[in-house]
Amino acid sequence: MKSVDAWEVRGLKIFCILSAITAGQVFVLRLLETNSLTTINVTQLGASVVWLLTALYAYSNVNVARYSTLLTVAMTATFIGVYVVTATDIMEEVQRSGGESLIAGRLAEHTFLTFYALIVLGAFLVRLRAVLAWFALCLVFPVQSALAIAINPQVYFTNDPIILAADGNAINSGMFQQALIIAILLTACLYGLTLFYRWALKSSVELEQSKENYRRYFSPEIGDEIENGDLVIGQDGSRVTDVAVLFTDIVSFTKLSEKMDPQDVLDLLSQYQSLMVDAIFQYKGTVDKFIGDAVMANFGTPRSHGNDAQNAFDCGVLMNQKLAEWNKERVQNGLPEIQHRIGIHYGKCVVGNMGSEQRLEFAVIGDAVNVANRICDACKNFDTNFLISADVANRITHDVPSKDAPNVGIRGREGNIDLVKIYTERLRT
Repeated sequence: MKSVDAWEVRGLKIFCILSAITAGQVFVLRLLETNSLTTINVTQLGASVVWLLTALYAYSNVNVARYSTLLTVAMTATFIGVYVVTATDIMEEVQRSGGESLIAGRLAEHTFLTFYALIVLGAFLVRLRAVLAWFALCLVFPVQSALAIAINPQVYFTNDPIILAADGNAINSGMFQQALIIAILLTACLYGLTLFYRWALKSSVELEQSKENYRRYFSPEIGDEIENGDLVIGQDGSRVTDVAVLFTDIVSFTKLSEKMDPQDVLDLLSQYQSLMVDAIFQYKGTVDKFIGDAVMANFGTPRSHGNDAQNAFDCGVLMNQKLAEWNKERVQNGLPEIQHRIGIHYGKCVVGNMGSEQRLEFAVIGDAVNVANRICDACKNFDTNFLISADVANRITHDVPSKDAPNVGIRGREGNIDLVKIYTERLRT
């Protein structure tokens, strides 16, 4: 579940819990106060039970798929429950006092109390539209009371305590003004909190996208370090460092793809690249880029593990093992085997963020990258699909069958280099 969805679901769960607690309190208090089953008592008890059960149902069943539906259910049940309880309380007061006109002033002074209680719940609804809808519902109570005051000619405002004590139609103007100010303040706070939620959710989405990028290009271990702030990418600009660079590409991919549907080509590439990336991540490598059917990885960025050449070599061995297992499945399914080449070199590279402000890319460039690519391509001239440079061989230990190939010319590069042929297929015979 994405972080935005999680926030919304958790917020609604809190809303439902608080709503259910309120409904439960109303039920218990009314049950304790009830001496006889009057129409008002039965109405309040029934309304609170329905309110409670609906809130609990929404809490128990809310998920991403049903969020909008249960949000509407929870809001509606809470509003109706509070409205019924409040209305019946007023009716009860009217019956006790002998007439609505005798207590109109007292009711007006408390017109915002229900609004206060409900508006706080809106802080957990997260979605702006839901918050606005809830605010509109909450306004029903003070607006209704204000209309009742406006059409009652006997109601008036005063600060005289003697008059307030004697006349039920008198409204304490100071108390009413304070209540109005608090209502406005709570509304402003809810609006501000909603804006904060929108900013926080946007930040959460951006962070989630960054995490997706970490998981795509870096091994899980490196990704965790970046997310936790233990490792910062590109903060100090580019730097020169020793890196093991690995290239792999599919043999005769152009001819192979000519006989396939475009979607089948994409599926093949996706499966192949998934296998290669899994091997890269197992040995703490970084996926640099995909170039058609080729995969470029480096070991030693964004930080060195001290055995980067060894990790790159072990990754190459694992890549061949994974390809062999995949080919067994393909043969069983009547599909042709896939062959690939692997080349690894170790040397100095420039590492850092490359590009413009519009598009930055964490990349590795330098002669070592070009040499690794050429070594991979040179496999077509040897009896193996796996070549490493002497710079790699001098930094690793292994028991894989191998054979030196000294003084080899590399296409597009002056001078010759020493290579080592690796025969991982002999491990399976």
